[in-house]
Amino acid sequence: MATDYTNEPSINLFTKKCSYVKFRTPTLLVQPVHAHTKPIGSDITILRLTPETAESIYTRIFKDSEFFPRDIDAILTSRNSLGTFIAVPNEKHGTKSNREANFAILSVWSTKDVFRLQLKGVSRLTHAVCSGLRFLDSCMPWMKLPSFPNVFDKFWVYFMYVMHMEGKDGPRPMKSLCYFVHNIGRYDGGCGALAAELSPSDAVALAVPHWKRL
Repeated sequence: MATDYTNEPSINLFTKKCSYVKFRTPTLLVQPVHAHTKPIGSDITILRLTPETAESIYTRIFKDSEFFPRDIDAILTSRNSLGTFIAVPNEKHGTKSNREANFAILSVWSTKDVFRLQLKGVSRLTHAVCSGLRFLDSCMPWMKLPSFPNVFDKFWVYFMYVMHMEGKDGPRPMKSLCYFVHNIGRYDGGCGALAAELSPSDAVALAVPHWKRL
């Protein structure tokens, strides 16, 4: 089960009465989807993997991990799954061994058909400022303003999961993958944000673009 770390009654119920033990304290990283596209390095190639290939890679990587779902195949083939993507240095900027040693991989799940969110209770001034920034961002995308998405109407989230990277240059492919997913969300109408739940000590967490205020 999962609960907020400040919810002491819930934690005490499970740990003291039901004999649960603390497994992990993850951090939720959120990146808003802007009106402008995010740049992906010209030296990075991003490929979409079949569910079968993704399952094979994930099983190899996480076979000895403390938690890995046995039904990963059902998750990867779900209608809510947008696919699994891998980023590697392209052939012009790296040898075959370099591409195999430095890569990043992740899968994307959309909440579009599961649940939607909506932010309420903000002041009219805040609403107007956010709307103005979005308008400027759409008119002048080259400025790359950090505009706030329209979370005042119902929106959905792209959840990035099973995130993994390898090699000393792994953070660059991972960042490119996050930008790639952002750009998909940009064209998906009501996608307001990307989210990833990671351990604070996970090196991947340092490579994932996000807003601390979210």
